[in-house]
Amino acid sequence: MTVPRETPRVSAICASLDQTDGDGDRERELLGRDSRATMFDGLLLSPLSISADELRERANRVPVVLLGEHIFNGDFHHVAIDNVAAAREATTHLVALGRRRIAAIGDQPYSTGETAQLRTIGYRQALERAGLSVDESLVVPTPRFHRHLGARAMEQLLALPEPPDAVFCYNDLLAIGAMHAVARAGLRVPEDVAVIGVDGIPEGEYSSPTLTTVAPDKAHIARLAVRTLAGIIEGTAPSPSEARAPYRLLIRGSTVAE
Repeated sequence: MTVPRETPRVSAICASLDQTDGDGDRERELLGRDSRATMFDGLLLSPLSISADELRERANRVPVVLLGEHIFNGDFHHVAIDNVAAAREATTHLVALGRRRIAAIGDQPYSTGETAQLRTIGYRQALERAGLSVDESLVVPTPRFHRHLGARAMEQLLALPEPPDAVFCYNDLLAIGAMHAVARAGLRVPEDVAVIGVDGIPEGEYSSPTLTTVAPDKAHIARLAVRTLAGIIEGTAPSPSEARAPYRLLIRGSTVAE
């Protein structure tokens, strides 16, 4: 999303949208010297693959507000949910249902996986607060948050001598892939394996069963991000900060049978 140059003070916003699909090369291209982003006054960016160092090197050509993914060290304005708290609430929901072997799909223990790492922290905190030990074999990393990777991770978990009875997936696409793998194994969601995701995508309302999810308030995120970017352009924004957006737990059929 970008803001065109028209007047020194922002009185109207016209949006241009680029979809990078988490591809690092496409994200670097967008921030490159010859990118058409340099034709605009500001950029709202949700980076998935580039590192904070790369972002610092490339983002000095245009004001940037980061969305969602956690690449923040004081250099940029950033709008996101509290990923630790969201993951903790999702996992606590599974604990409250009586589930005891709760797996996690989506950890990313490398430099560009900050959001996943925060969700792992929240997952671990919820288990520890419930007096449950963390079984490392139940924490399955994925390089991306895609359906087929969720299915593959779920297959790995179901092959364990003691498979999980619940799974916290780090986004809804991973969760939908995981549910597909459970069904292919002849098991039932949520009776045999409860599944929860994060994102609140519309697809989750129409999956079978419907998907329990932690849904960020995306409208709030958008309003806050645009307002922050306008403030940067006008020179009225404070120093870079991290703004927390609200979220809510939507309980559906993948954890509580409908």
